[in-house]
Amino acid sequence: MYEYLKGKITYADSQKAIIEINGVGYKVFIPASSYLDLCSKEEVTLYTSFIVKEDSQSLYGFLTKDQRDIFEILISVSGVGAKTANLLLGHIDLESLNLAISTADVRLLSKIPNIGKKTAERLIVELKDKFKNLNLKGNMTFTKSSSLANDAINALTNLGYNPHKAQIAVKSVMDGNEEDLELGILITKSLQKI
Repeated sequence: MYEYLKGKITYADSQKAIIEINGVGYKVFIPASSYLDLCSKEEVTLYTSFIVKEDSQSLYGFLTKDQRDIFEILISVSGVGAKTANLLLGHIDLESLNLAISTADVRLLSKIPNIGKKTAERLIVELKDKFKNLNLKGNMTFTKSSSLANDAINALTNLGYNPHKAQIAVKSVMDGNEEDLELGILITKSLQKI
């Protein structure tokens, strides 16, 4: 129904923002990760998803179309509602989510609040093919090297490093190297990035 809203921010917290457009204030639920970006702007454009339930109507807003598109894909998964999808996007960036899905990283996904092991597994199964067809800006596709990346991330998390930071480090090393890496070298170089 609404593609986007462009207006002045009159209020924002980590869960919602009030956007004023021509004297009307729209309450828009946002991912927690968007809060700081919204605070630094007087006027903002939020790409929206309008959710209608039997007992409520809610508007969810995102800083990019990609975020909004991923949100709509997430709510198509059985057992994942709008609040859970919004919470998920507030705790993990799109590249890390894409990597977690493509490498079947249940451990990382289940660390997100309200995402248990079963929900993480369901997300991976149902989204793996959908994420392959996406054309995200900065899309992380570890096609032939996804198992290598997954092994490196698992090794780093087993050493006690934060899974999200491990993913970022491994991605950084893999993006910076054209030649095929061995697992030991990938882990060593990733440790230098953490």
